[in-house]
Amino acid sequence: MNRATQLSHFADQDPSNPSLLCDLLDELLSADLVDDAVTRIRLAPQELRRLPAVKFREARCAMLRGESAEVVEILQPLIENMPDVPAGVTHDVAYAQLVLGQPDKALATLGRADSAGEDGVAIGLLKARILHRLQQFDAALDALASLSGGARQAEIHGVRALVLLDAGDTTRASSEAEKALALDPQQHEAALVRGTVALWDQQTQVSTETFEHVLTDHPRSGRALLGLGQCLMLRGDIPAAHGLLERASVEIPDHIGTWHALAWCQLIQGDLSGAKRSFDRAFAIDRTFGETHGGFALVFALRGERAQAEESIKRATRLDPKGRSALYARSVLLLDDGDTEAAVEVVQSALLTTRGPAVGVSIDFLYRLRDIVRPRS
Repeated sequence: MNRATQLSHFADQDPSNPSLLCDLLDELLSADLVDDAVTRIRLAPQELRRLPAVKFREARCAMLRGESAEVVEILQPLIENMPDVPAGVTHDVAYAQLVLGQPDKALATLGRADSAGEDGVAIGLLKARILHRLQQFDAALDALASLSGGARQAEIHGVRALVLLDAGDTTRASSEAEKALALDPQQHEAALVRGTVALWDQQTQVSTETFEHVLTDHPRSGRALLGLGQCLMLRGDIPAAHGLLERASVEIPDHIGTWHALAWCQLIQGDLSGAKRSFDRAFAIDRTFGETHGGFALVFALRGERAQAEESIKRATRLDPKGRSALYARSVLLLDDGDTEAAVEVVQSALLTTRGPAVGVSIDFLYRLRDIVRPRS
């Protein structure tokens, strides 16, 4: 007879005992028997179901089932009404709010937490992830600075690596990622950094294998879907890349780079309307991002809408003087003027002065794309 069976027997004998119910629920959850735990809660007497300890475990079941809204619904009243809220309750509410795309609310919720030790590490890691989502990179690094995680040390290195990567410090990001992976070869954020840096360095095979490995354990990892989609774009498998990038846009709809990658995939397929919609989604996230305006410029240029293209090029160049998409748009206008030599120089400049996964853009490609999408007179 295993422990869950024993506890189940005792709980049946004493159904009004909250300690027995909680012990049983903990055992079921540790054994990944979430549905059994949910059934036990539903069959428990109402006076037990109203207890904070049982509510907390009910919310944990909802979290494990991916029901983030229910987590908040169950636990928010506890935070508002309990004088001393356990750190675990605050953590789970904030985590659920982050999953629901409410990072500001999540950060405010964590402001209620007062914890130390292992709870402090969990709170600090979640705070860093929220600040990272809000692109407050320095604040995220500050939240990680005082953490020493023991069993969670790999996670601390991994989260720091991803923050540093998105802050533009690739060298330190790679160093932190390798520290994390030395401790835990499965560490999610560290693997994302390794795969992304390999992608940027055109090590497509390494990058592909890394992202595929991540998706084995985390099939809904938006950043891994994005990275693998970009790898497939570089390899020329555009339909498969398109499918992955659409999935990535669902998982991380507030990640501007995902919409840019999807837009380029659509451009390669000659789908200017789709690319414009993707750039619109990127614009809704950040109106001051130069590459988005460069994307608009390229769409306008390919359509033959010169005035709109020139205006968008000016705006994009002002925001990001080395932006790749604006340079491609300018090259299309030069092609329209018959100045092929200057257009070639602009494309070469775009490839030399920017970093990241170049999608095989050439003058021949721009010629073909312009001929496919431009309305005939």
